Amino acid sequence: MTNSSDKIILDVALQGGGAHGAFTWGVLDALLEDDRLHIGALSGASAGAMNAIVVASGLATGGSEGGRDALRRFWTAVNAAAREATPAFHMLESFPGLFIASSAWWQLVSAGQVTISARPWQGRRAQMMLRDILAEQVDFEALQRPGAPELFISATDARTGGSRIFRNHEMSPDVAIASACLPMSFPPVNIDGVDYWDGGYSANPPITSLVRFTPHADLLLVTINPAKRSFTARAPEEITERVSEMVFNQALVTELRGLSIIHEALSEQDLSDAPALLKQLRDLRIHEIHDQASMSELDPSSKMYPAWEMLVDLHETGRGAALSWLEENYAQLGKSSTAKLMERYLEGMLPSQ
Repeated sequence: MTNSSDKIILDVALQGGGAHGAFTWGVLDALLEDDRLHIGALSGASAGAMNAIVVASGLATGGSEGGRDALRRFWTAVNAAAREATPAFHMLESFPGLFIASSAWWQLVSAGQVTISARPWQGRRAQMMLRDILAEQVDFEALQRPGAPELFISATDARTGGSRIFRNHEMSPDVAIASACLPMSFPPVNIDGVDYWDGGYSANPPITSLVRFTPHADLLLVTINPAKRSFTARAPEEITERVSEMVFNQALVTELRGLSIIHEALSEQDLSDAPALLKQLRDLRIHEIHDQASMSELDPSSKMYPAWEMLVDLHETGRGAALSWLEENYAQLGKSSTAKLMERYLEGMLPSQ
């Protein structure tokens, strides 16, 4: 057994992605299984927020095994709720191509000219079912106890577009569903008189808050949405899905770009008398776990359909990605960054010298 003082402390930032968040479930499962690691803080948006809150509750009440158990119970409950809310859901699970095929057929016969108006209030029942799952499974009081992982959960102010970052003392089921409130699918979530939409629009996931408010230098990103596509979307439904991916990735790219510029500017500076935040930014080590190839193969529309077979497959994909990452990069933890940010996100964005 590794002594807690000898463990590498990681702050973990979890990107949103609907049912594809089961990939993150697998990543966290592998990280918690490794007794050389300790999760100090978590941030998240949308499905990333769900994973962060659930695992933090499990860690606060039952340690690493409690975190692993909590995640499995949560994703099992999400699948069960989808079955209950959608009578035909068992058909989608048995024939996963059915929804995709029917969607493509509709676009074909309408030549992409028919627009169906969204009615977000129709998603209220599903939203409340998710809220009930969180209220039942998450110990929100435990999240406020000393020693619980620090949480930074984003939601987007529906009127201003600004990001609000909720912390442990503010956690509630409403914060969780606000962070996952896609406005075309669900009604806004009102907290303290303010309507909120999905946190992915403004901080996906929150990174700056982790750097500013925690003392840990190793920051691990767990990303779901493909950073790049190998083709240009042309069909109407493909364009809509790709634009959505780009919007949800942009908040992450913006934060990473800012951090990269600041980190480079500070790298050669004498900061002996500088504020602590500048030293934290200079010493920050960024890591990333992803599986671009596997996630690119998934149909984006499947994010809304948590079929059990897909959830299990994604869990195993996430576990595999985390185990491979640990094997390749563990020796660098606590010493240097391992993320290939320029190659993944920033290439072509910074002006040439």
